[in-house]
Amino acid sequence: MEQERRYAVDPPETSAGSVPGPQLLGRVYRPDPRDWDIPRLLEIAEPAESIRQMTVEQVLTETPYFSDWRAYLVFWRWLRTQREPVAVRDKAPAWELTIQLDQGQTGHCVGFGWAGWVDAMPVAGTYQNTDAHALYYEAKVIDGEPRKENGSTVRSGALAVRERGRLAAFAFARTTAEIDEWIDSQGSIVVGTAWTADMFNPDEKGFVTPTGAASGGHCYLLLDRIESEDAYLFQNAWGPAWGWGGRFKMKRGDFDGLLQDQGEACCAVELPH
Repeated sequence: MEQERRYAVDPPETSAGSVPGPQLLGRVYRPDPRDWDIPRLLEIAEPAESIRQMTVEQVLTETPYFSDWRAYLVFWRWLRTQREPVAVRDKAPAWELTIQLDQGQTGHCVGFGWAGWVDAMPVAGTYQNTDAHALYYEAKVIDGEPRKENGSTVRSGALAVRERGRLAAFAFARTTAEIDEWIDSQGSIVVGTAWTADMFNPDEKGFVTPTGAASGGHCYLLLDRIESEDAYLFQNAWGPAWGWGGRFKMKRGDFDGLLQDQGEACCAVELPH
């Protein structure tokens, strides 16, 4: 199902898609042993079955569930999904994202990957290019390198979004099975991988292939799992003229290869706003 989409209201002077190249790549890989795994994150992504079987009064009086303010927001988010089910596509929801961002001729992909995540369902946002650039610079403060134009980490982007009160917690998926479980039920995923020379030019069907020389690291957004093509659908921030209307596809096997080669797939529990 094709979604109605609109271009960001603050376009750059030169679109990223007009001159695609290594200057657009700014994802830095820096693992942290404190990162959560997906099973731990799923514990707070929605209320446990035991909680869902109780009345609100019972939860309040008999459990410590609502002792943290984030639990109220996670519960609200879960309750909203029960009232507003997402239409499915190939058994997996295509997380609606109507705003097409454009990072211009910058390496601010981490800020744009996370801005796209904020804009996407299940909790839609209205971030524009200016917001994405600001997120990048907030991530650089977290990196301890304020204003530097040398890229940032997916993790620092997540921390910047958390400081804005837009997410409760995040974790990194290690396998495509974990990615599939999250994308099927929870929301979009901010990913960071190596980017190769051949990936700058998607084919006529919108597919990129991670072949050719390594060009750098890139951050982008995973929106959907397309079973019929054994592929994932991604949103890039290089304007609407690049790729498949600003998006691209990649075979699951190809993406798994990137994931296992110091790749990242950051899953986050979004908070209402």
